[in-house]
Amino acid sequence: MMKKIFWIDLKRAFLCKGFYLAFIIICLIFARAIEQNIPFDLNPSCYEIIVAATALSGFTPFAAIFPSIAYSIAFSSECSSGYIKMIAARMEAKKFAKMRIITVGFTGGLIIALPMLIMCLLAYSVGEPGMPTTGLYQGTRIEYYITHYGDWYVLCGKVILGFLFGAIWSICSLAFAAWTCNKYMALICPFIVYELMWVMFYKIKFINPIFLIRGDDIQSYPLAVLMEIVYIALMSIAAYIGIKRRMKVE
Repeated sequence: MMKKIFWIDLKRAFLCKGFYLAFIIICLIFARAIEQNIPFDLNPSCYEIIVAATALSGFTPFAAIFPSIAYSIAFSSECSSGYIKMIAARMEAKKFAKMRIITVGFTGGLIIALPMLIMCLLAYSVGEPGMPTTGLYQGTRIEYYITHYGDWYVLCGKVILGFLFGAIWSICSLAFAAWTCNKYMALICPFIVYELMWVMFYKIKFINPIFLIRGDDIQSYPLAVLMEIVYIALMSIAAYIGIKRRMKVE
C-alpha cells in the first residue's frame, strides 16, 4: 500500500507544470549565456563554457526560485482543499511526511540537475578538453581536478551539486507550505532565506548556498556536497515537523 501511494505521489510530482516550466527557463538561461559569452571560433575549453552558463548568466542569485515553483507548493493546496484530511485518514502522518519530502526533494533536485547535465554534455561535446588556455585558473583547485581526474569529474560535480541544491530549496519550500499553508509564502520565503544567507555568510563561502551550487568558489566539490547534504537534513527536519503538525491540526 505504502509503495503504491509513493509511486502515485511521485507521478503527481512529475505531472506538475511548474517542473517543466522551471526546467525550460533554466535551459534558456544557460543557452543564452553561452551564446552571448562564448566565441566558439576561438576553440573554448569545456570548463569555460560551463563557467559562462553558471557564473556569467546571472543564474545563481535567483537559483532558489526554480525548485520552489514545482511540487513543493502542492501541500498548501491540499490543506486548503481538505485533501489532506483524506490522506490523514489513510496514512500515518510520519509516513506521509517522509514520502512527500522524498518526492519533493527528488523532483526539485532534477529541476536543477537536468539542465546542468544537458549544459555539461553540450560543453564537453563542443568544447576543448582540459584546462582553459587563458591562465585564469592556474593554481586553483579546478586545475587540480581537471589535470588529475579529468573533465568528467567537473561534469559529475556540477550535476551532483545542482541536484542537491534543488533538493534543498524544494524541501525548504515544502517546509514553508506545511507551516503556513500558503502557496505564496512557499514560493517567496525560500528565495528570501536564500538571499539573506547570501548576504549574512558572504565571507564564509563554504556555508553560503550561492557558492555551494557551483563549488568552484570554495575550491572543494566534496566539501560543497557535504554542506548541501547538511542543509537538506535541516530543511527535511523542518518540513517533517511541519507536515506532522499540519496533519494533526487538520
